[in-house]
Amino acid sequence: MRAKAAFAALALLFPVVFAGPAGAASPPVEGQQASADSRVAQITIEGFEEMLTVSVEDKGGIKTEEGDTLRVELRDEAKVLFFTRPGHRAHPGVVEVRIVEEENGPGVDTAGWWAGDGQAFEAWFRVFKRRNERLSRQWQMEAGPF
Repeated sequence: MRAKAAFAALALLFPVVFAGPAGAASPPVEGQQASADSRVAQITIEGFEEMLTVSVEDKGGIKTEEGDTLRVELRDEAKVLFFTRPGHRAHPGVVEVRIVEEENGPGVDTAGWWAGDGQAFEAWFRVFKRRNERLSRQWQMEAGPF
């Protein structure tokens, strides 16, 4: 299945996102969205902690520490969650990257939740959005027409 191959590629490529400075269960949402992007919402600190616990302990996510970020792979769900750690400008924040089947092949869906500095989170989230849009286009070009 192409989606599984795409997930393997995604897991290998994402450490590149963190070379620079730059859901589990649905978290409790609080307040308004950080931007017009409907895939970004504010959560509580408790919601952040719950997402981390569910991802690692309940769902058996594979953790990888990457500087001020913790990456949690949920292979059975074809998604990777990125949790900020103390010291990260957008802490506490979570970005979820999921492989999805689109009309032209595998694609990438990105969602995010923040409980700290909304502007810092928006800047961090945009890095993911740009990277994921490029990956989706690249995979669809490689897949070609059905």
